[in-house]
Amino acid sequence: MNLTPFLAQGARSSLQRAKAVSVERATPEQVWIAQLACRMPFGKLLVAIANKHARQLWAMLAHDVDYDPSAALAHPMAKRSITQPALTAM
Repeated sequence: MNLTPFLAQGARSSLQRAKAVSVERATPEQVWIAQLACRMPFGKLLVAIANKHARQLWAMLAHDVDYDPSAALAHPMAKRSITQPALTAM
């Protein structure tokens, strides 16, 4: 079964919701989507969101866990970006 149309529709829905929700009530993923929308064309943005959703689905199925909207905050890279400056290309 090809899930691409479902991932694309989910990406559109996530983008619409991320644009509609206030910054104070936004989830970390909605903040990420809103920031990405400012610097990426529409088509690429939808592919990026769909890709993220596909990776989230794979991880949940591979590890037999339920969806946790705050799981990204516990990721080591999320902590690194707060405590350490990002490396810049020269």
